[in-house]
Amino acid sequence: MLNLFNTLVSLNAALAGKIRSITAYDEALTLYSDKNYGKALPLMIEAAELGNVQAMSLLGSMHLLGQGVREDGRLAVLWLQRAMDGGYESAASVLGMAHATGKAGVIIDLPKARMLLEDAASKGDTQSARMLEMIDKGEGTFAGLGKGRQRNSR
Repeated sequence: MLNLFNTLVSLNAALAGKIRSITAYDEALTLYSDKNYGKALPLMIEAAELGNVQAMSLLGSMHLLGQGVREDGRLAVLWLQRAMDGGYESAASVLGMAHATGKAGVIIDLPKARMLLEDAASKGDTQSARMLEMIDKGEGTFAGLGKGRQRNSR
C-alpha cells in the first residue's frame, strides 16, 4: 500500500511539473512574441529546465541571437541539442544554421550542418532547404567555400 501511495505522489509531482512547464512556456512565448525578451527569458529558462522541449529550442535560439541575453553559442548549442534529444525535431534546423554560419561563436562544421539541414529540409523546412542551396551555390557567407568544407570558429 505504501508503494502505491509513493507512486501516486510521484506521478502527481511529475504532472504538476509538466503543467508548470507548459504554463511558463505559454507565458514566455507571449512575452517573446511581443519582443519583450528580457521578461520572457526567466520563464523560458524555467520551462526548459522543467523539460519543455519547445522552450529548450527557443531558449537556444535566444542565446544564438542575443535576445534577452548576450549571444552565447555554447549555451545555444546545449539547449538546441537538448531539444533535439527530447524529440523536438524543429531544433535541427536552427542548430544546422548555427553550425553553417558560426553565429554567436558556434564552431562552423559544414558536414554536421549539412546533415542537420538535410534532415530538416526533408521534413519540409524551407529555410533549411534555402540554406543548403546557398551552401551548394557558394552564396552569401558561403562564397569561396567548397561544398562540405569546414572553417574554424571566428
